[in-house]
Amino acid sequence: MRYSPLAPCAAALAACLTAGCSSRTDVSLTGNTTAQYSHVWITTQEVWFNTSATAGPDDAGWTKFPLSTPTTVDLVMSAGGTLGSLTTGLRLRPGNYQQIRVIPVDSSAALTTSAQGAGAIYNAEADYVAGGTTRQLPLELLNPDKGIAVTGSLKVPVGTLGASSAAAALGARSITSPTTTATPSTSTASTTASTTASTTTTTSFTLSLDGARDLIPFTFGTCASATSVGGNSISGTCANGILLSSHAGAYNLKNVGGISGTLTLTGLTNTSGIQATAETLSADGTRHVAVLSTPVRSDGTFLLYPLPSSTSTAASYDVVIHGPGIATLIVKAVVVPLAPSSAAATTPGTPTAPSSGVPSPSTSTNPVSLGALIPRASTSYTANIATTSASPLTADAQVGFYQTLSAAGELPYQIEAAPIDPFNQVLANPQALSAGTVDSGTYVTSGNTIALFSAAPAQGTGTYWVAAGAPSFNDGGLSTSVAVSAPVSISTAAVTVTVPGLSAAAGTTLGSLVVGITPLSPGAYDAGELLVSHNGTLVARVSLSGVISAGGTVTASVPTGAPSSTYYLSVRYWQTTTSVHRQWFPAMVDMTGGGNASTTLTVN
Repeated sequence: MRYSPLAPCAAALAACLTAGCSSRTDVSLTGNTTAQYSHVWITTQEVWFNTSATAGPDDAGWTKFPLSTPTTVDLVMSAGGTLGSLTTGLRLRPGNYQQIRVIPVDSSAALTTSAQGAGAIYNAEADYVAGGTTRQLPLELLNPDKGIAVTGSLKVPVGTLGASSAAAALGARSITSPTTTATPSTSTASTTASTTASTTTTTSFTLSLDGARDLIPFTFGTCASATSVGGNSISGTCANGILLSSHAGAYNLKNVGGISGTLTLTGLTNTSGIQATAETLSADGTRHVAVLSTPVRSDGTFLLYPLPSSTSTAASYDVVIHGPGIATLIVKAVVVPLAPSSAAATTPGTPTAPSSGVPSPSTSTNPVSLGALIPRASTSYTANIATTSASPLTADAQVGFYQTLSAAGELPYQIEAAPIDPFNQVLANPQALSAGTVDSGTYVTSGNTIALFSAAPAQGTGTYWVAAGAPSFNDGGLSTSVAVSAPVSISTAAVTVTVPGLSAAAGTTLGSLVVGITPLSPGAYDAGELLVSHNGTLVARVSLSGVISAGGTVTASVPTGAPSSTYYLSVRYWQTTTSVHRQWFPAMVDMTGGGNASTTLTVN
């Protein structure tokens, strides 16, 4: 047998691929929430990985890590560069992963130790503030047993081959298995054996969830007091919970950077609800779209992190600072290099605010600094939307309010955005809009003073173009035909603008999903909703008011013919004077081939 000088290397590589070569994976959660929320708790019981971006929860190829103890993270505290740890030290096989799926614990399940310790009364909970009162509301999850899918390009490299690992790779007869945070349990076998190595390679992934986009207060039924439906009232209407419709992104912390800044708030009378948003051009080049948003803290500081960047060409973002009571401020062309590798570490557990009440970043991200910025005070007005019955918005629609800088060649910026209340086809809360001019300037170098200039936007002072957008649909057009302007006399009444529906994106069509409903207790309930979701994101909603009592069929209009055209169904139903009941169903409806589909549901 001929000796190959590459044989030891091949054996070492094979051992690395089998044992992970001291490679470990950490997963954290970060996010953005608006000032309406004092806490948003999410409890996780499993984390799954797949090399396919389109794999469904029932497909093969998943590496599953049940957590020995569920982890509860607060999105309000895990913001602005603070990362709430979901799990650490996972022995995940090296490879290129395209999807992480988080399996949450539903609000209806028995309260976990971690949620109880955090002060929550539900495993999934949103503490909503209205009228000076905070209410602990259940956070409604869509088909929680199927999890929340998050896609991204996530590479787990071959770990460092230390001296002991090399010995093992070249023929050691025994391999030890140290204790880990979680043990994989399923189809694509993960590494459970390891060697003692001189160093350990740790890959850190974070999931970023924008609560301003994904948290939807919903109302239903009729009631005259806070106790008539579920005991919760928001702004004088019945509110039975907050819906999570996730559009989260996943990032490798080796491939991100950050942008920081400080606002001088002394000249403002209203400092609540100010946000900083990093934006880039849309794929079709027609407008600027949000990549990441973060709240401005009470001391005026903010940190946009994690922002995707590149080792070859650093990414560039425009930063839009916006909110009620301030004139919109735009800083253009902020170049974001990668953060140092030492920043890619997560802190275990739930971040804790210091005595000042201001959460602090858990890692040193070495962000680009915009320095000190002085925003101007501005009057604000509110706007809401209307739709037509012939052209309703898809349940997953977000409505954006856009303005364009007055210089030649400028494209519209998304100044404000809010998800629709899918059950009522309006914004759950009227959107506050600045009625003033816009300040803008161009970034030069980190920390240097940015010269700002004030001017009316191209649409006119206090005027915005309005358009909706949703996954699997074409973005609504931007033109002066759909616009909203500040009223002559600012008042508390919201200005209403009619927003047209959306057309299916190229490569997809709208198909009909016909669902037969059979109630086990006819006459027990008089109202309900059918919710159609994909990977934890709401896609369509249909009223069950005509069929939940005696049975019948309803039809949902959904995109078909795309890899994402796989759906799971859940229902929520109630009597006018009772609380909500929820039920979700395990069978997938596959409409990837296009056309229509039908199914039946027995409602308990």
